[in-house]
Amino acid sequence: MTRDKDIGKILRSRRLELGMTQEQVALKLGMSIHQYQRYEYGEHRFPNIPMRIGLRVCTVLELDPFELLPISKDE
Repeated sequence: MTRDKDIGKILRSRRLELGMTQEQVALKLGMSIHQYQRYEYGEHRFPNIPMRIGLRVCTVLELDPFELLPISKDE
């Protein structure tokens, strides 16, 4: 499994924990549902997206940005 698929699983899992649909998340992010789905499905390289968008995703899903980075918090 690629790292992008791992990130997608984290996004999906957290979204479901919060009881949100993909459409609700996309609306809060100000993007199309299709664009957000690409992140969840691992079709978009999450580490390559603009930091502003990545941080917005983390804010909406109440995630620690370090959970989505390929480095550990201790580095």
